[in-house]
Amino acid sequence: MAENTVGRVDAGSGDAGNGEAAGRLPAVLAEEMTRELRRWRVATVNYGVTYYLSRILLIVASAVVAADQNLGEGKAQWLIAWVPSLALAVAALTAIDTWLKPQQKWRGFMESRDALADLMIQAGDGMAPQEVRGKFLELRKQHRERNIF
Repeated sequence: MAENTVGRVDAGSGDAGNGEAAGRLPAVLAEEMTRELRRWRVATVNYGVTYYLSRILLIVASAVVAADQNLGEGKAQWLIAWVPSLALAVAALTAIDTWLKPQQKWRGFMESRDALADLMIQAGDGMAPQEVRGKFLELRKQHRERNIF
């Protein structure tokens, strides 16, 4: 029975190792690990951007809403008309931020991404394919428990 294998475990932008053991990894496992690593990298960036943008918008909008009484006499008096809309936006953004928990998701995706990258390096350094598969399945399970809604 011929087993389909891959010569290295490629992490997309970098080589996670091209040792002899990586050549023994089934191609399907190596491809799945690479695909998962890409997904977790994208999600890490998305949650990071969401977290920082939502925080910046909340701070700015909250500041304008809080200063509404002082805006009438300055150059920013045009913002007074926007105060009710901004107050609603602050409430909505706060609810979304609480529901999504982007900071926790961002950290969780970073941890999962780093752990998977390390596993790919270990696979390239000679870890047995069955052990790699077992650790990959455990890592994926932990990731879903911690980071997915």
